[in-house]
Amino acid sequence: MKVKAMMKENNALREQMTPFNRSYFEDMILAMRASRVERVRAEELLLEAARLLLQGQSKGRNAKQVFGENPEDYFKDIMGNVPARPERSKLNYYLMIAWTALTLMFSVLAVGGLIVKWSGSSADLFSKVSVFTLIVVGLGSIVLMELLVRWMSSLSENDAPGPKTFDIKALGIYIAIAVVVIFAGIFLDNLFPVITVSPWVSLALGAAGGLGLKFIFFRS
Repeated sequence: MKVKAMMKENNALREQMTPFNRSYFEDMILAMRASRVERVRAEELLLEAARLLLQGQSKGRNAKQVFGENPEDYFKDIMGNVPARPERSKLNYYLMIAWTALTLMFSVLAVGGLIVKWSGSSADLFSKVSVFTLIVVGLGSIVLMELLVRWMSSLSENDAPGPKTFDIKALGIYIAIAVVVIFAGIFLDNLFPVITVSPWVSLALGAAGGLGLKFIFFRS
């Protein structure tokens, strides 16, 4: 069963729990998802626990009687015996973001250029790429992703008991960086060399980028 399907079933099972049992189980979810247990296995364990809790509930037992006083205790031994998912280094994470952004950029240039070319018009608009643009797309995608992550982390998740603290100072710093990059592009774009990349070359680069994402970053 896929992760999304398991999460959907998990949510459906939680709707059948009493308020106390649901609150207890949500603490179990937080403990498991905060651990380094591989995601698919974590959802399998949570689904098993939800079913076990409902079985106990049908017999008049509450979550503490089924799993113990502390929600995380039930998974302690399991967490120790389940292989942990490998952690992605910060450098690897940022490289993946920039790689993805550049892959999408060349894919868009390829599609746009080929459509214009096949329509009989000039594809120069999609064939001229500034080196500065490549830099901005790569670095800008990292800044944008950090903004999105920080914004998302400020929201209350379905499984969380309350909203998280939002770091407004960090948000301001990232916005300032983004603004500086945008305005710098207006003045610096002409200072960097412009390279000609045909739509077919862009298509090849986009395809190569997609394969790179699959076999370099998502191989495990």
